[in-house]
Amino acid sequence: MKTIFLTSYIAGTIEKLVELLQKEQRGVKNILFIPTAGNVEEYTGYIDDGKNALQQYGFELDMLDIAHTDLQQCQTSLSNAPIICISGGNTFYLLQELKRKKLDQILTKIITQGCFYIGESAGAIILAADIEYNKIMDDSSLAPDLENYTGLNLIDFYPLPHYIEEPFVESVQQIYTKYKDNLKLVPINNHQAIIVNDNTYTIV
Repeated sequence: MKTIFLTSYIAGTIEKLVELLQKEQRGVKNILFIPTAGNVEEYTGYIDDGKNALQQYGFELDMLDIAHTDLQQCQTSLSNAPIICISGGNTFYLLQELKRKKLDQILTKIITQGCFYIGESAGAIILAADIEYNKIMDDSSLAPDLENYTGLNLIDFYPLPHYIEEPFVESVQQIYTKYKDNLKLVPINNHQAIIVNDNTYTIV
């Protein structure tokens, strides 16, 4: 059974996340935290906000930047983590770095096998079948080695984070207008989250 928590902003949904973690993880306090998507962003304050929010609730974070860590250590860290959290940033760069070391395949496997997954913004979007729809919000040129936009395909919808939230109001509306008739978009603002249990999901 896969259990997934998708959010626009960890700090904005921390109480909902902690409630679910307490229910599902029964006291586990270690989280593998992957901030890699922020490597190419000018502003990364949301990453610190998320880390601080989790730590304030007593969670211990093991940091892993997959772009600057060797393959074996990445594989070991992912395989041993009871909870994995991938924070926001550039979706295309994040997927590029996952695919560069074939970590997308490992991540798919361990989430399917029951590892609790937290995805913030970019970390949520990569679970969709394809991430091309997010080109309007994120700069795909920051991932020059990304050969295709195929995501992890772990969910049957397309998360649309930061819905009507600055500074993404215009870009999110453009995505919604362009793709709403062709893709199963699920918009969430910075205080909403999508909880996935196997093949069903709810918005909280």
